Amino acid sequence: MKKMNMASSVGRGSIPGPTSRHACHVTGGSWVRSRPVPFRNQRALARAEPSSSASKFGVVLVDHGSKKKESNDMLETFAEMYRKASGRDLVEVAHMEIAEPTIPQALERCVEYGATKVVVAPYFLSPGRHIQKDIPRIVGEAAKKFPGVDIEIADPIGLDPLVAQVIENRVRAKE
Repeated sequence: MKKMNMASSVGRGSIPGPTSRHACHVTGGSWVRSRPVPFRNQRALARAEPSSSASKFGVVLVDHGSKKKESNDMLETFAEMYRKASGRDLVEVAHMEIAEPTIPQALERCVEYGATKVVVAPYFLSPGRHIQKDIPRIVGEAAKKFPGVDIEIADPIGLDPLVAQVIENRVRAKE
């Protein structure tokens, strides 16, 4: 399994590549179960023109969204950390509600840059209503505008040993 190095304020480690067991997948409006796909990095795209050439993967990181700008800005900060750690080219952020960019806007941007596959990666811990109903509904509706694009929804962060380590790091910082 491919590994990528993560460096952040919580330490340095190695995490496996795609860890999600299954993800929702949208192809031409139908849902199937499949694994998530790789993603690319934003920096090269900042200099590039949108294209429709060879197959490209994109990722949309989705959080809930907030009225507070600093909360929304946190997702962009995380996205930059993710871009650097993963070396992915096409990484967009989206807020499920309340703020922009929205999920449809982020998907559209990925498609403008030539993505033929996009993984929507929820920045949520638990598989609650937003993960099980709201995000699949929003993605499903938006996917109708992009019939030639495969769109997958990855699992939420969930019960991962790395999350336990992050929590332990936060607890130790307060000891």
